[in-house]
Amino acid sequence: MSEPTGSAPLVTVRGEAQVDGPPDLATLTLTLHASADSAERTRSQLAEGSTAVSQLLQRFAAAIERSSTSALHVSPVFNRRTPAKITGYQGTFSTQIVVADLESLSPLVLALTELHNSQIDGPWWSLRPDNPMFREARLAAIADARRRAEDYAAAFGATLGNLVEVSDLDSGFAGVREMRAFAMAKGADEAGFDFQPALQSISGQVTVRFRLSPI
Repeated sequence: MSEPTGSAPLVTVRGEAQVDGPPDLATLTLTLHASADSAERTRSQLAEGSTAVSQLLQRFAAAIERSSTSALHVSPVFNRRTPAKITGYQGTFSTQIVVADLESLSPLVLALTELHNSQIDGPWWSLRPDNPMFREARLAAIADARRRAEDYAAAFGATLGNLVEVSDLDSGFAGVREMRAFAMAKGADEAGFDFQPALQSISGQVTVRFRLSPI
């Protein structure tokens, strides 16, 4: 509790809250690998692969929030014994895929794994910026701050007066409650990945200052 300022003392409190909920999006990174005896053939393999990726993503367009090329890399392979000698070329073509329809995640991953020389990393779970959980966390933090202020006021034989100041502290994504996991479902005819979306935790923190009024 602070010293009196003007006609009434002040009380400054910090409110905190955490809200948990399911993710909105899953992000995958698809990397195609290629190797050949020349840079031209390596680039050609990657170009053909990128066309196949585009065609596949079109099939899942309704489930995908967005996709973009994240990297292209072609480099020579040098002889270990004679470093100046080039023995071939290798390259990669990477695509980032953000999936909104999580029910389609397993079929999409299975289709991506069928691409020649493909590597898949992810999924990484996330929330959209406009997810209601962010607002819910802020409001819950404000409510917590007010309860604390009322407790202090009551302890000193006073009640809360006018609001003086509100300061929004660092808040937002607090982490996940469990690691991402994926496993193959049993049965060759119904093979699929059993993805378990990680629970998202959003934190809210706020500092609030009130004037105190005598009872």
